[in-house]
Amino acid sequence: MASIHQVIALGFGPANLAIAGAFLDKASFTWPLDGLLFIERHAEFRWHPGMLLPGARMQIRHPSFLKDLATLRSPQSPITFIAYLHSQNRLLDFINRGSTIPTRKEYSDYLSWAANYVQQKGISVAYGEQVVALHHTDDDTIQVHSRVLATGQLIIRFAKNLIISPGGSPHIPKPLLSVHTHPRIIHTSSYLTSIDPLLHSFPTASPTPRPLRIAVIGSGQSAAEVLLDLHSRLSSIPLKAPDNHSLDIIIRKGSLKPSDDSPFTNQIFDPDATDTIFNLSSPSTRHSVRREYENTNYGVVNPHTLETLYEVMYDQKLDQVIQHRTGHSSRSSKPTICILNYSEILTADTIQSSDGPSAATGSNELSDSVTLTIQHTLTRQIYDKTYDAVFCATGYERKSWLRLLTSSSVAKHFRLNAGLQDSVHLAPESELKNQETATPDVEADMTFEFADNSPDDERPRCNVPSSGSSTPATSLDSSVDSFSPKPRQDSTKLYISRAYRLLPRPSNGPENFKAGIYLQGVAEETHGLSDTLLSVIGVRAGEIVDDICARLASDDNKDISHSRM
Repeated sequence: MASIHQVIALGFGPANLAIAGAFLDKASFTWPLDGLLFIERHAEFRWHPGMLLPGARMQIRHPSFLKDLATLRSPQSPITFIAYLHSQNRLLDFINRGSTIPTRKEYSDYLSWAANYVQQKGISVAYGEQVVALHHTDDDTIQVHSRVLATGQLIIRFAKNLIISPGGSPHIPKPLLSVHTHPRIIHTSSYLTSIDPLLHSFPTASPTPRPLRIAVIGSGQSAAEVLLDLHSRLSSIPLKAPDNHSLDIIIRKGSLKPSDDSPFTNQIFDPDATDTIFNLSSPSTRHSVRREYENTNYGVVNPHTLETLYEVMYDQKLDQVIQHRTGHSSRSSKPTICILNYSEILTADTIQSSDGPSAATGSNELSDSVTLTIQHTLTRQIYDKTYDAVFCATGYERKSWLRLLTSSSVAKHFRLNAGLQDSVHLAPESELKNQETATPDVEADMTFEFADNSPDDERPRCNVPSSGSSTPATSLDSSVDSFSPKPRQDSTKLYISRAYRLLPRPSNGPENFKAGIYLQGVAEETHGLSDTLLSVIGVRAGEIVDDICARLASDDNKDISHSRM
């Protein structure tokens, strides 16, 4: 039989990188580091490479470099951001720049540096492997099946504890799902790796290039940043006056909203706030707190980014007014930005359209376009708009861990059913104690789904085609911009401890599942808004490592006691 790992961690992003650092800093654990393994599907460490836009700074809920991999847990740790700056001989330069907010590029380099550091200190990472299955064994370990992506080889390992840190998978709105694999529909998670090939695919070098039409869907930080970057890139693609490229940003709300990163509001991301939220008495109370603070994270834009975008649009309007008054076309080749507010996307389709004669052959060239059917939620008018490309800044979904768990033999120990994935929600261990006498697999409770809550008293910014039908407003299925409670009676509870360990629920007899399964980055329901963010990863890693070490020490003591009997 293969050797048994004390801990196998799935993924090697910032959350599990913080775990690695916490284990290295832990002086009390006695087992060798080769008992700890991280499995990562990418070939090397990487952190949001598709959104490392020039000059982009770390976002609102991470306002300080001190909220790094380790400082709040242990300021003396060798993987703090300050340690990184010192090792790169840039500490004084960072101080002199007068800002405590690193650029996204610098923070990415910090994380890469830390990943390299922990591996040099003995942390093992199996890169290029995808975990495909889990199984519970008779000796109270978890069998982890992973596949080497380059060769297809299947590897089986065993672990006493599993840490699942799945990150997020790109979320595509339901109306676009049927066409989302089209090369002209791109999630912003891969923006930087896609934008150059996309722009080069357009026949902009022909004698009579036509204006490009690009849409960005979403109202959050990524949407605004991508919009500004597209504006800059398209400005360098010349057109004959008076033509301009066009950029539409499609949002459900009446306007782009600023994020709240004020000092008192930021306290919701403090580790103490995690205790407060976890110990609240009911799901509805926890949700009320999340709802109150959603403007720190959901569908909002950093005020500085908003000011930059507004200035760009103000300059655009100035050019239009001057042209109207003087009759002289502007020499500017800047794209025209339009905000399509109060807009729901109903359907999406792809079509082939002519790009005009080729510069090389003189014959017409065909290219794919994307047509969106859009409804204005106030006027209920429906109209079509056709784009050369659509970028979805629509956030991430965090269900991959649940699919992995429910499809395994581990699921039965938590009363999970593969057919009920969408109805599973996390609940704190206090609710498990209250439910110890209950036996049904499905319990009635309140769960919460994302829904839009746009205001209804503002006028649209941009004109839409005057022709089109009018029907009752429809509701788009999945908004990552906001959430509101909706009761459902078919929800399945998955219980979790304050230390992020899933709690088994045997159907009969005493608990027979001794392995530990820990979650990172998906426990917003029970641990608060900060769980999906960087703000608490250092502290959370320490809590998980402490819990694992305590449980392993307890098991060792039991083994010693049994051997003396």
